[in-house]
Amino acid sequence: MIFIKIVLISLIFMTTSLIGNIKSKSFEKRYLELKNFKSGLAIFKSKLEFTYEPINEVFKDISKIVYDDKENVFKNFIENNDWNLAVESQENFENDDKEVIKSFGKMLGKLDKSGQLSEINLADEFLDKQIENAFNIKEKNEKLYKVLGRSVGIAIAIIFI
Repeated sequence: MIFIKIVLISLIFMTTSLIGNIKSKSFEKRYLELKNFKSGLAIFKSKLEFTYEPINEVFKDISKIVYDDKENVFKNFIENNDWNLAVESQENFENDDKEVIKSFGKMLGKLDKSGQLSEINLADEFLDKQIENAFNIKEKNEKLYKVLGRSVGIAIAIIFI
């Protein structure tokens, strides 16, 4: 009977610790996703300035270079040909992030070269603020959720003992 109790308490502790770790990783995922998108914008800007490749080709390159062909906004845009749908399909972005990225996509391909570069610069400035915000939230909450998960597990273990 004691063995079963120890196993159950251990499982509860491991489960709550795992939940805390998963929640803490969500903050890091948002931060990394924003940084990757910013890197993609930098590639898009340089390709726009120096080449005459179509947007879909540039986005394919960005998807390969920055995201290693994993699920991302640029790849979703190529598949769906709808920027808003591509942005909404991203799970790691918060609503503020999505609004900034959607505003960039409104004029995507509708402006001349200089107008498009201005849009990229504007989106880049807004992204800097979002990245800074994401970093601050990550630093503040990452450790909190890890410790909280362990603390809840210990509290439940004490209750069962």
